[in-house]
Amino acid sequence: MDQQIRRRRRALVIGVAAALTAGAVAGAPARAVSGGSPVTDSAYAFAAKVSFGELGACSGALVAPQWVLTAHSCLPPGAGPRSTASAPAWPTTVTVGRLDLTTNDGRVQRANLVVSHPDRNLALLRLTLPVVGVTPVALATGAPVPGETLQALGFGRTATEWVPDKLHGVPVTVGTVSATSVAISNGQGGPTTCKGDAGGPAVRVVNGSPELVAVHATSWQGGCLAETETRRDATETRTDDLAGWIRQNTPNNCSAGGASHGPADQAGVVILGDWTGDCRTDGLAQLADGRLRAYASSGDLSGTAPLFPSPYRYVGTNWGGANRPRALTGDFTGDGRADIIAQSGDGTLTAWESTGDLSADYRLFAGASAIVGTGFSIGSIPRLIPGDFNGDGRTDLLGQLSNGTLRVWTSTGDLSADSRLFAGATRDVGTGFTTTEVPRILTGDFNGDGRTDLIAQHADGTMKGYPSSGNLSMDMRLFPTTLVAKVVGTGWRSSSIPRILPADFDGDGTTDLVAQLADGRLRAYRSSGAMTGEGLLFSGPYPYVGTNWGTTNRPRILVGDVTGDGRTDLIGQDSAGVMLGFQSTGDLSADFKLYATSTSAVGSGWTPSSIPRVF
Repeated sequence: MDQQIRRRRRALVIGVAAALTAGAVAGAPARAVSGGSPVTDSAYAFAAKVSFGELGACSGALVAPQWVLTAHSCLPPGAGPRSTASAPAWPTTVTVGRLDLTTNDGRVQRANLVVSHPDRNLALLRLTLPVVGVTPVALATGAPVPGETLQALGFGRTATEWVPDKLHGVPVTVGTVSATSVAISNGQGGPTTCKGDAGGPAVRVVNGSPELVAVHATSWQGGCLAETETRRDATETRTDDLAGWIRQNTPNNCSAGGASHGPADQAGVVILGDWTGDCRTDGLAQLADGRLRAYASSGDLSGTAPLFPSPYRYVGTNWGGANRPRALTGDFTGDGRADIIAQSGDGTLTAWESTGDLSADYRLFAGASAIVGTGFSIGSIPRLIPGDFNGDGRTDLLGQLSNGTLRVWTSTGDLSADSRLFAGATRDVGTGFTTTEVPRILTGDFNGDGRTDLIAQHADGTMKGYPSSGNLSMDMRLFPTTLVAKVVGTGWRSSSIPRILPADFDGDGTTDLVAQLADGRLRAYRSSGAMTGEGLLFSGPYPYVGTNWGTTNRPRILVGDVTGDGRTDLIGQDSAGVMLGFQSTGDLSADFKLYATSTSAVGSGWTPSSIPRVF
């Protein structure tokens, strides 16, 4: 029995699913593309290595800026049902844009959501952040043809290496093609795919550019190191007919966190939204006459070109504070673009879905509005806090009721008609959160698991962290008692720290804090991601990152990733209405390195009298 246990353990370490699956004609799941050569062409930087800790690794392909496609058979035991998007059953990291794993090219990120195909051996992994600087592989739309040559890529075992450091590729010849799979063999007569290659891409090269045709599924593994099997062919899962499914299930979630803009929110702090879906936050200004005007970000904070180039587009009317005292922004539909919800004076919530179209006036919210709630007056619900609390990529609502109860309305993503967006059951998730006891509530993904967490600043200045479990099946499950109320800071009274900015300033996928101190300095508190113990989340050091940011000098601070590089930038509006942009370097290693580059003017005339609110 001891021998059997040792053999099973070795199989898990080498590859998550190294055993034969029922009905798998071509043998064990393919885990390196053996017999091939190291790949040095950056056109293949979309290839990914997917690691499941000590359980093993597979390969994959970046198919959208925030999504990697791999084989479903790679997933460790315990993965959720195929019909439901779920968190990974095991800590999963993805390396992409790194042809040689010994270099620092590309990005290494956690995966925080799995979306499996209902009946094919495919799974999409959502990354914590979009990958910048790597072009996703194009999706083929033509079926593979017998005799055609494809390129098979992978990070798995080769004929001579157990765990290679480099991406390998080999030409393969297409054999039999079925409705969902394709047989391949090494065009050079050597081995085809090995352990570690499962989920890797098979691509067709068209005019020098690769396009994804299939994903490695199973292989006899003949010719692979330490294998005695002589058969060398393999089977792939076709993707050429699934471009629609892939695109439908790979939106970015840059705006899923959302923001609230109302009288109970922090004065002078604006969390910007991504209205066009390009993962660059834009500006949306409410003018004094109640019109909304959008400013699409160019991504350029260098000062050589405008950050918000004209023309600026009008996108709404009647948005004055008297008509709509509270506005909520977030990706309520889960399509990658920020939508907007207005609360009227009588407590009615009305939503407008973003089209992403800023090519002309009044196209951004061109569809019909939908009433999504009633009874949401400020007197009944002093604070409404958008966030993706269950990690499904859609923005939900958390309400702080006047009696201190926290209540969540889960988004269905449906804005096609009235009363559909929050049609599911509401859940009470906390008590004792009155505005007196908890004057500030901060939201963000502080532990990097893809779900919105809370930090509550109590009246005595103590900050407590509440990591989200994602569980909204019953009351009081979202912030379970075994995980809540860990102290993450002290001395955070509003008198000492007038404004707190929650955002991912260093681009590591976890939400940090920047505190504006009473003397106008900005100080950063980098998140460690640890919310399971006292004092772990912001353990220091705490570098200063700015000066002269007091409420008199800069009455409004805009917070967002306007450049689209995954790091949060700042825009400070001075008392004269001039807007200055500060691009994040991501460097929190010492004082004044985070915004070390020169500032650039990005706008003027943004005084509160001309532009009362910015979303």
